[in-house]
Parts: sequence; structure tokens; C-alpha cells
Amino acid sequence: MKKALKAIEKRIKDAKATLKAKANELEHKLLLKRLGGDDFKAESRDLIKQVESRLAAFDPKDKSDNKKINALKKDKVALQARIARTDTLLTETGGQLTPEQARALILRKICDIARAELDRYLSAEKRALVHGVENLWDKYAMSNRELESARTETMEALSGFVASLGVPAMTTPEGWSKGRLGDTCTIEIGGTPSRNVADY
Repeated sequence: MKKALKAIEKRIKDAKATLKAKANELEHKLLLKRLGGDDFKAESRDLIKQVESRLAAFDPKDKSDNKKINALKKDKVALQARIARTDTLLTETGGQLTPEQARALILRKICDIARAELDRYLSAEKRALVHGVENLWDKYAMSNRELESARTETMEALSGFVASLGVPAMTTPEGWSKGRLGDTCTIEIGGTPSRNVADY
């Protein structure tokens, strides 16, 4: 059990270290993409010149200077590796960002922000519209059967009220039939005659 826990802790520690290294590399790449590698390499070259000038001051034949010489040589190798690494990262990122690429990137970012805000606004409007339609539907939606039932109940209540007043129930005379007035005749609306015509 302890071994398993230690193994898990080691994996977590290694994963954190890898994540940190990747984050540092990404930050370095972003700086190189924005600023280019000239400043970084110039700094390293200046340090290499300083190392070389210090190396020139020591005597390789003097054993007391050998330790310092070896340390400076390691520093020089590390600085040279740093320059090479900078060139590699620049190649991986496609080189420094040009003014045209920067403008295109800024416009794309602005466009993405505007599109996201527009989508958010439209989604909110859609939700409000759907909610309003649902409210109207819940308030006014009735089936034909419900309407017919309500009409029948109203007519029965009205007939009962009229009967309670002593008014005889209306009956259809013999030979007559019920129907719509528009089915029996043509209904037209008259107009005012023209005042310009003297016969009127």
C-alpha cells in the first residue's frame, strides 16, 4: 500500500514538473513570437563574450585556475545551447509575428469577441421569445371541443335565465329552417351617392 502511494506521489510530482516546464516553454515561445529572438540571443552573446574574456585571463597550465576554467566553459556551452534553443523555438512558432499578422490576429480576436457577444444576445432574445409564446399558449390555448362545451353551457344558462323571466321559449315556425343569413341572401353595404350628380 505504501509503495503504491509513493508511486502515485512520484507520478504527481513528475506531472507537476512536466506541466511547469511546458508552461515555461509556452511563455518563452509567446515572448519570442511577439518580440523575436534578437534581444534574447544578443544577451546570450554578450554573456559569452564576458566568459571568453574571463577565460583569457586564466592560465590553463595553472592547476589552481583549472576549476574556474571548467566552470566558465560549462557556462559558455549552456549559453550556446540557449541560443540554439531560441532558434529552434522560433522555427517551431513560425518566426516573429509580423505587423500584418498582428493586425490580422487582433481583428480575428475582435471578431470572435463580437460574435460571442452577438450569440449571447440572440440566445437571450430567443429564450425570452419562447418564454413569451409559451405564456400566451398557456393563457389562450383552448381546443374546439372546449369552446363548444363552453358555448353550450352558456346557452343553457341563458335559456334558463330567460325562462325564469317568464318569456316563452323561442321556437322555429313551421316550414322555417335555421341557418346563416349569409347563406340565404347577399349582404351589401351602401355608399353615399356622389354630390356631383344632380339626379341624386
